[in-house]
Amino acid sequence: MEHKKHIVSFIFVVVMLCAVDLVTTSRVTTVDKRLRAETYSKVQLRKPVISTTMQDVSRKRRRRYIQEKGHVGNGDICADIIGPDWKISKQEKGPCPKLDVWVPKKTGFTEFVEVNQHSKVEGGFSIAIFCHALHLLPYNVQPLFLPFINDKGESNGTYDQLLQHIQGKKCAAVAGDVTVRSSRTQYVSFTSPYLSSEVYMLVRASHQWNQTLWTFLKPFTWRLWVTIVGICIYIGLAVAILEYRVHNPKFIVPLHQKLVMVVWFPISTFFFHEGKILNKNTKVVLVIWLSMIFIIVQIFTATLSAWLTLDQMRPRMPSSYENVGYQDGSFLKEFIIQKYNCSGTKLKPLKSIEEYKDALSNGSVDAVFDELPYVELFLAKYGSNYMKFGPINQESGIAFAFSRGSPLLQNFSRAVINVTESDTMMEMKKKYLGFRIPDGPQPNQALPQSLDVQSFFGLFIFIGTLTIAAVICSEISLRRLNSKIHQLPT
Repeated sequence: MEHKKHIVSFIFVVVMLCAVDLVTTSRVTTVDKRLRAETYSKVQLRKPVISTTMQDVSRKRRRRYIQEKGHVGNGDICADIIGPDWKISKQEKGPCPKLDVWVPKKTGFTEFVEVNQHSKVEGGFSIAIFCHALHLLPYNVQPLFLPFINDKGESNGTYDQLLQHIQGKKCAAVAGDVTVRSSRTQYVSFTSPYLSSEVYMLVRASHQWNQTLWTFLKPFTWRLWVTIVGICIYIGLAVAILEYRVHNPKFIVPLHQKLVMVVWFPISTFFFHEGKILNKNTKVVLVIWLSMIFIIVQIFTATLSAWLTLDQMRPRMPSSYENVGYQDGSFLKEFIIQKYNCSGTKLKPLKSIEEYKDALSNGSVDAVFDELPYVELFLAKYGSNYMKFGPINQESGIAFAFSRGSPLLQNFSRAVINVTESDTMMEMKKKYLGFRIPDGPQPNQALPQSLDVQSFFGLFIFIGTLTIAAVICSEISLRRLNSKIHQLPT
């Protein structure tokens, strides 16, 4: 019994010791938490100033890194464009294993070059052509696409400033829709152009019906009209000969009346039933003549309808060139001022196709000057009420730029030529620029072509041959009849 009491006492002592230990630990933990909270609150009082400073430094470093080394998330754009064939290893060693490719940031016409809001180069037509040209080089070159932007993520300057940025850099290039200009060759060297570049003018179009006082004669040329009249006279002469040979009283008249009957007899016989036909071969000739008239009338009616219903577009040319637009950032402002002696105060920079349309439709500009690729891109989307006028000036083209004396220039130019001559060029135009082969009448269609003599040459030969055959058959039958009459006994 005593043994059991000792055991209970021992257990009670152990439980009390554990309880004391738990209370002590809890108090220490509470004090430690209070100390940490006080320390954290003191640090927090100084944190906003430190945090703001660190964020500013981090942001500036990030922007500088984007501008100098490109966005981390850019990835291998060429691999996405070309596919698995991009990583093919080549034997020859190139002068530039890595190539810094600077890309302009555009707010409009992103079909050519696209840099998104996160300063990432996403591609475009120019980037695709650049990648395909790199792929054709005899050595491997790894491009690093760098957007030409400032600390705010906006464009860091004009195209001239972008070209000056790579001046003197051995392994640097500009991939974009850069127009080859003589003034720019002092900074860089250009590859062979991959797009033609004439300057055109975009204007509003007025719809005009092509109708005049003599529109009803335009389906046939004057030579065809003269030929038709000649064929009718030819048929009249054949009818006169056939009827005169059988002594038709209508043709036993003075010469001037016979000439009238040559033209009038076929018409009066069919339509007014005035003439009386005595020769069976005459009926054959008249049927041939009526068939010819029916065919000609049908073709004339169809052609005339095309002339009368043609909606011909005419450009609305500006009265002056003070109030016109141009693509923002391009060389066209200086071009307009020099060519048309403008003051330049009312010239309006436009950044996108939509701005082109809005400015032309609301009349804020009378015309828009731009290069052919951008004009074609605009007309492909809004061509129903607008048209191009030109070319106004011939440019050297749109190409890629390398620093002067770059070891990549010669091989890259050759690669660009190979790309432009291949099917890849049309595929890229369809993919990025939306170019397609037209499958119907275009807005700026030409006038219908007037039909000429060669269009009916076979018909006229056929009618002339049958008419001559009818006259010959008539003469043969008349001679036989006369010979039988002479053989009869008197």
